[in-house]
Amino acid sequence: MYQRYSSSKPEDQENSGPCPSTRFLNEAKYMTGLLLQDASNQLDRVEILSQQKMMSDALDTLWHEVEDGSVRVNSIAVLRAAKIVSCPEIGKRLKDPSIDHAKVLRDLRILISTFEYIIKPERT
Repeated sequence: MYQRYSSSKPEDQENSGPCPSTRFLNEAKYMTGLLLQDASNQLDRVEILSQQKMMSDALDTLWHEVEDGSVRVNSIAVLRAAKIVSCPEIGKRLKDPSIDHAKVLRDLRILISTFEYIIKPERT
């Protein structure tokens, strides 16, 4: 399975579309690109933490859309786990003095795949 990761800011990409998780997926894929870049170039930690906050905000927005009934998902339990466990765990690992890039990248890839193949948000 091949996933594309972007090195351009998600704001530069089209965030509207038929898939309500587009913004979250763009943010997560951009975060993955940043981490791949950081592993070799030692990016500024502030940029990485800022991107993690944007990814988390996108997930919160999606959660509120699901609560409001404007978005339907295949598994509310998996979405809740992503919101309450996965995303905060990624944030915690990014705040460690030494980022374990391999573990964070693995968690991000799992989260992206989970959204694309299990949660599958769609407008109601």
